[in-house]
Amino acid sequence: MRARELTSTQDGQFYPTPPDVARKMLEGVDFRMVRTVLEPSAGKGDLVMELARSVPQHAYTMDVDCCEIDPQLRQILKYQFSDEHRKQLMRSDGRFDPDASALERVDVHVVHDDFLMYRTYKHYDLILMNPPFAAGAKHLLRAIEMQKDGGSIVCLLNAETLRNPCTMERKLLSRQLEKYHADAEIIGNAFANAERPAGVDVAIVKIHFEQVKENSAIWDRMRKAVEEDMDEPDVELRALVPGDYIEQAIALYRTECAATMAFVREYRALKPFIGRRLNAKDSFDASPILTLTVTDDNYLKGFDYRKYMRAVRLKYWQALFENPAFTGRLTSEMQKKYGERIERMADYEFSAFNIKQIAAEMNASIMEGVEKAINGLFDKLTFEHAWYPECSSNRHYYNGWASNKAHKIGAKCIIPTSGIFSSYSWKKEAFDVSTAFHVVSDIEKAFNYLDGGRTEDVDLRERLHAAAAAGQTRNIECKYFKIDLFKKGTTHIKFLPSAMPLVERLNIYAARGRGWLPPNYGKAAYDRMSATEKAVVDGLHGDGTARSGEKQYATVLKDAGFYLSDPARSLPALTAGA
Repeated sequence: MRARELTSTQDGQFYPTPPDVARKMLEGVDFRMVRTVLEPSAGKGDLVMELARSVPQHAYTMDVDCCEIDPQLRQILKYQFSDEHRKQLMRSDGRFDPDASALERVDVHVVHDDFLMYRTYKHYDLILMNPPFAAGAKHLLRAIEMQKDGGSIVCLLNAETLRNPCTMERKLLSRQLEKYHADAEIIGNAFANAERPAGVDVAIVKIHFEQVKENSAIWDRMRKAVEEDMDEPDVELRALVPGDYIEQAIALYRTECAATMAFVREYRALKPFIGRRLNAKDSFDASPILTLTVTDDNYLKGFDYRKYMRAVRLKYWQALFENPAFTGRLTSEMQKKYGERIERMADYEFSAFNIKQIAAEMNASIMEGVEKAINGLFDKLTFEHAWYPECSSNRHYYNGWASNKAHKIGAKCIIPTSGIFSSYSWKKEAFDVSTAFHVVSDIEKAFNYLDGGRTEDVDLRERLHAAAAAGQTRNIECKYFKIDLFKKGTTHIKFLPSAMPLVERLNIYAARGRGWLPPNYGKAAYDRMSATEKAVVDGLHGDGTARSGEKQYATVLKDAGFYLSDPARSLPALTAGA
């Protein structure tokens, strides 16, 4: 979506930062000290784009996180800093656009919607902001709360916010600006010729927060313990895990981040006391004996916050994608697709907002993947392994509409499998559960789509583990069928009587999609069909003899909502537990 396509916003508070004002805001920023940036009200990215233009060409790539409450603006923002947009700029009119080079110097992520609700343990060197004029005091107070332990803020405010401290928020802001020795410069009528004009004076507020000197509670406690010869104090650890799985995971993530950051702060305060020599004469002597690093870090560079945050986020996103409660309805192919995205998710906060975004995408993937999964199952059981002698019995032929090659599956099927029986003598299980699970789970999942939640769930992996532990390789009962595992490399599938309507639905679904059924199928009663149409119905639902399919066809018409509906449309939406 291009920026000029924007016509409205949610609250009318969208005033893009004019380029000359943005450049003035960035004056004096020491980019050597800035690696991470937050833009709390990013709009369509004007301020971030000016930041990208200002970053020195040979500086580190700037890590920029953005919040934007308006969903339309979020989409524009994502496009503005996408590879697609950068490539388009590179070939525009056959000339090189300098903005294409600027975009390479920033790594932009849209991490949240409402800045006032954004909770993160990530440290930002700079918060660069143009908040809504009507709520500037509230937004700047929130930014000060985030940066009070170290960092900088550059904020564009309605000048009236400073001139007229008529509310409790403005009065509090005035005290905070005085406390932190903020610089404020008034610019008159800066938006007169802006993209969205406004007759308002603005103020550029700049605040630098010195790194807070931290005192080590561990050090003080140990010193007191020695002085008073106290016993080692007890330590209690509590974790808040409310609600369902998602809420528990988010709470655990926040707890882990908070605990680690507390530990890091303690370590940094302890460093002066744990140098290599008591009377340090240079920086090497003063360097600590105990180093704190992220895995594979260079300890000389110190603790890398960004690397840590990526690692811990990655862990929780992996756990979410591996949890059957969240991804259980995805086929292995779809799970692989999302598994390939996990590394990129390390740049996004593990939050309810981002989990909802992923859940929405998964719903779309499921809708697209159901048809492929069901048709893939039909082909697997009737066509894919037809070359294998034993599998030839899977197909049951009948004369289809305008075709004599129509086929269906029956109550039993055979598929070739390998690797289910381990060749390692130390393996105690009768067969390899993971391999068997891989063979069976996608078949079961496709039937789940057809079932629409009618059949009570069973834990497939648990059933297979129990069978393997008991030495059972025959009549292993799963959700819809029993399986027999043979060392010669085949698996026999015997559908349960309760699952035969699903087999019928699978055959109907495949036949309709391949044009094997007459146009009147599912619309006209059996007696109102032509002789040719009846023959097709008798072949699909019976043994091919006259009227052998009439009774089952009547059942199909009676329960058309089950047999004839699109399985993808009847699936409930995936929820994200938020």
